[in-house]
Amino acid sequence: MEKNIELDQNIIKKNKIPILIEDGEWTSLFESTMTRSMEKTSKVLKEKVIEYREATKQIKIYKKLKKDLMERVLQISNEVNNNQNDSVLDSLEQTKDKILQANDKIDEFQFMIETLPKEIEILNKALLTETISIAYEKIEKGSSKIKDLTDEIIKLRDQLKRSWDEKIELEKTVDDLYHYLHDTLGHEETNKLDRKFL
Repeated sequence: MEKNIELDQNIIKKNKIPILIEDGEWTSLFESTMTRSMEKTSKVLKEKVIEYREATKQIKIYKKLKKDLMERVLQISNEVNNNQNDSVLDSLEQTKDKILQANDKIDEFQFMIETLPKEIEILNKALLTETISIAYEKIEKGSSKIKDLTDEIIKLRDQLKRSWDEKIELEKTVDDLYHYLHDTLGHEETNKLDRKFL
């Protein structure tokens, strides 16, 4: 059952909807019944989330590296200027090259940190849309089954009531017959007949 579902563009932020694949409630309700499309979207979403977290981790590493390299440049510059030690000029150039490489990596990871959240949001919203479609399909089927089960329970309850009433009536009849025989024939004769027939 394909439904045309249009959600508010800002629904994810507005309702603070978590990344669905990381939400325990979503996982327990939908992970085992995902469509192929949901599985594909979930896989890409997971990859993007991992990329984002890795970029966040790496940018910290490279910023620290850059800071350490900048301090190294200051130390080497101090060595050259104050101690007239020209032998460390190669080390200064290598350190400057490493700073440029670190800057390139920082720019690369910064770009990822800026662009991936939007990609993650788009994928999460697509997964949410499919989730809504599946949820309403399950709600519709479940509601129909609940109605069928309720009808069946009512029928069984009516049958049980009729059977209960019949049982009570039969117990009364059996009890009345036994009392009649006991009252008419007496205790001793009824016990002889009981042993013979019961």
